[in-house]
Amino acid sequence: MGETRRVCHVVPLPESRPAPEELTALCGERIRPGQAEVLTTFTGMPCEVCLAAAVRGNPVGLVGAAG
Repeated sequence: MGETRRVCHVVPLPESRPAPEELTALCGERIRPGQAEVLTTFTGMPCEVCLAAAVRGNPVGLVGAAG
């Protein structure tokens, strides 16, 4: 994937163990194993929808998934 298409999503950590097969970002983006990497700090281009949902405190997925 080209660097211009990369985005950093905000994904809540699952409370269950083991981790689910698929994680869902605050914007509704579904992330499967091998599709992403864990970042220890905020770096790169953020997903604007994830950031807005994080600031509001309510995931977009509860209202409707982002495209």
